[in-house]
Amino acid sequence: FFRFGSFRRILAYSYWFAGLCYSDYCVISPSKGVGILGNRINRKLFILGIVFLLTCVFVYRGKGTVQESKEPIEQYLGHIENYRTVRNIKLKDSALNMLKLDDYLYVDYEGSSGKVNLYIGYYYSAEKASAPHSPLVCYPSQGWKIENQPSDFAINMDTYLINYDEIIASLGVKKELVLFWFQTNHHTNTNPVMNKIEMGYNKLMDNNEQNAFVRVSVPLEGIDRDQAKNNAIDFIKAFYPQFIRFIDEG
Repeated sequence: FFRFGSFRRILAYSYWFAGLCYSDYCVISPSKGVGILGNRINRKLFILGIVFLLTCVFVYRGKGTVQESKEPIEQYLGHIENYRTVRNIKLKDSALNMLKLDDYLYVDYEGSSGKVNLYIGYYYSAEKASAPHSPLVCYPSQGWKIENQPSDFAINMDTYLINYDEIIASLGVKKELVLFWFQTNHHTNTNPVMNKIEMGYNKLMDNNEQNAFVRVSVPLEGIDRDQAKNNAIDFIKAFYPQFIRFIDEG
């Protein structure tokens, strides 16, 4: 069934797909109630078998549509109506190497209601599906405290639906409201595993594989949580159509 020359590709895709299942803080495992699976070794063999079969499909079905280069995202989001750019933040080389970014935007903006920060980590293909990190992982590793369990919300913008998670993070006396989501083409998701499954589907069906992690942060300085959320949503409504245009054109 398989050609020996494809074996390395099979292993490579197996590694990629396993990364979708095990990256970040999400682990896929069968429930304890499935008796046919037996002990943990059998469960691991079951998972490996599923990964191998799906890998075969990936190898022989297609590679997806990979965007090799685009215009810089800054050209599309360097100016947002009713907001001025306060600061472009450059990531350290260590962060760039860890996140394996193809492009990114990390900017402080200011509007009539106050300051807001936008971070977009952008990837041209699903090959780096395990690279984006949720704030639930990154913030604590940098000393921040997550003060609440993430809450799921959605913003309906006529033709766009943005699903996002919301948390409050603090570092000493500094506190901010954080809204974030994963983006696959025009689709948004708050679940890392489901997002990676969608990327896998795009890869399987030869769809565009572009994807991103998006985070909007509003400092809780002199305003309460409700006002900060309103500020964040107003900002999202302002920049999001330009972001979609970047995805579609680039």
